[in-house]
Amino acid sequence: MHDTTLPKAKYALVCPQDFSQRMNAHWTKSRSEGGLGQHSSSDLQTLWRIMAENFETSIVEAASGVQSPWRILQPPTGTGKTQGSVYAAMQADLNRETEDTLKAVGILIVTRLREDANNIQDTINRLAGRSVAVVHHSDSYAKHEELHESDVVIITHQAFLNAKRKVKGQDWRPWERLVSWRGGQRLLTIIDEALANVVDESSATTENLAFVIGLIPPAVRAELPGQVAVLEEVHRVLLAYVDLDDLDGAMSLIWEDGNAPACVDFAPLISAMLALPYDRMVYNHTSAADRGRLAKRVEETINAVQSCLDQFAYYSKSGEWHSINSAALAVPLNAPGPVVLDATARANFLWDLFEEHHLRPTVPGRARDYSSVKLHVARASGLGKNAMIERIKDRLSRVRQSIETAVGPERSVFMCVHKDVEQVVTKRWVEKASFKQFSVGHWGAVDGRNTWQDFDTALILGLPYRPQTWATNMFCALQGAQDSEWLKSPEWKQYKNVRKEMEQRQLSVSVIQAINRICCRHVIDAEGHCPPADVFIVLPQDAMGDAILEDIKADMPGIVVKPWDFSLDPAKEKRPRAGSSHVRLIEYMRNVTAGVVSLSIIQHALQLSSVKKLRETLNNGEHPTTQALMEMGVSYIPGVGRGSKSFLVKAA
Repeated sequence: MHDTTLPKAKYALVCPQDFSQRMNAHWTKSRSEGGLGQHSSSDLQTLWRIMAENFETSIVEAASGVQSPWRILQPPTGTGKTQGSVYAAMQADLNRETEDTLKAVGILIVTRLREDANNIQDTINRLAGRSVAVVHHSDSYAKHEELHESDVVIITHQAFLNAKRKVKGQDWRPWERLVSWRGGQRLLTIIDEALANVVDESSATTENLAFVIGLIPPAVRAELPGQVAVLEEVHRVLLAYVDLDDLDGAMSLIWEDGNAPACVDFAPLISAMLALPYDRMVYNHTSAADRGRLAKRVEETINAVQSCLDQFAYYSKSGEWHSINSAALAVPLNAPGPVVLDATARANFLWDLFEEHHLRPTVPGRARDYSSVKLHVARASGLGKNAMIERIKDRLSRVRQSIETAVGPERSVFMCVHKDVEQVVTKRWVEKASFKQFSVGHWGAVDGRNTWQDFDTALILGLPYRPQTWATNMFCALQGAQDSEWLKSPEWKQYKNVRKEMEQRQLSVSVIQAINRICCRHVIDAEGHCPPADVFIVLPQDAMGDAILEDIKADMPGIVVKPWDFSLDPAKEKRPRAGSSHVRLIEYMRNVTAGVVSLSIIQHALQLSSVKKLRETLNNGEHPTTQALMEMGVSYIPGVGRGSKSFLVKAA
């Protein structure tokens, strides 16, 4: 058992109360003085103290050799959670002040974007009055000496994940370079927002496998017969699943009976294939862009097969695509002293799957009040990417008219859409928008951004649905490979369909992130209010839409929900289905002479086995068939009493 009292006496630890006071001063100081110019409150100060207490606990556990659980804090948006930079600056100062008596504490900060990393570095160094922090990402790789000497290293989410993956052809371990420094091992990892891409997903379709196999030249086949044979066997196995007529469901475990092909190292095959002139082989012309794109397709397909052999593998059918799939956890669970500051932690199912690897300390729930935000909700179907791509041109004019009617030209509007329709929106609306400002962002590239923080209106159009394989991969990576029975009926704990729950909760996370890109992230008074804002959103008409709305209300307490009188698509003209008995009835009544016709005569003429459903239809004045008959002057006279006859009457 580790004695966690020793590190408290040996290490330089920032006092949580001191941090709360320092954070409060930074929070309220004007921007011209280097602060944030925000309003404070007792709830905010309590929140900051709790943040620092969790930082300290994680440091102590890491210093004691204890593998800390991931502490998941949910400070609401606009409560200074990204200001871990203040804590880091205080820690660097304390390290220098006590260097002769106490052990220094190093910090790793993980943020979503490179620009955020740069801003955090600048803030820490400005607060410390010297260079104590360094960034390390694709635009600015730190030197080994800088990583070793700096009290604080700031990296992006992707760099954090990449550092833990195997890097071939290099004689250094990227992960150790980040978590080790002059003071030994860094003891605190502050992660801003939930990590994206925590799971490495692998997928190869039958089409891509056939494409790769067809490109393998005879010389490579002769040189690497084992690798080629395994690749072809995987293709045959996958095709066998495609051909099964009685396959129950769209997913099934492939290596369930332990009949996986012998695992081989595909690295030599990938290396041999990379040298091929794919542009000339496939298109019979020279193009560096085509060659690079095809080479990437080949490499990704072979790597996916490698993962499916090394790990578990399952078959999945999505539309016309048949694929073999696998997944593995990419996040380093042994990060030193991990603390996550995730504004959407309650809705994020990722943390549920962490189970014993995480804790959720309680934070004040009254730090923010969104009662000045109006959420205008419309309902529709066809909100996924494919439907939006197909209908965006027709829908955009309707959306534009509704929004321009609802808000005035002095407003600044941020619109979040699918990436594939962003160009259409930009071309047809942005350049002609009648607002003070109008800007468009797309799903997957808005989370964490401050670009629209001064906008007062948000328009959320379309939802970023994920494929079934995403939820399956996420679950299996964190909970282990599941059998075919689970793939068909994914039950877990209280959830009868955990896959559907994961998909819904991920949609909620994305929507809440998008909404909070605008001015509602700012605090303007001690009660936690924000500037007035309007959010317009189209949600699904089903239970998933209801659940997303409830999640928004839970994460944004006080938000005012109002119905948005808007139809994304024009009302469909309801007509009887061609060839149906309803169409035949309408045609029959069109041709008969004026007068009375009993339903028994109609039943015989149309060769109906029963008139029960027909009576139900005729009793419904809103039904298209009934309305079509009424337009011809045909009315329905129902019988009264048991055994009585019903009639249709055609006016002269």
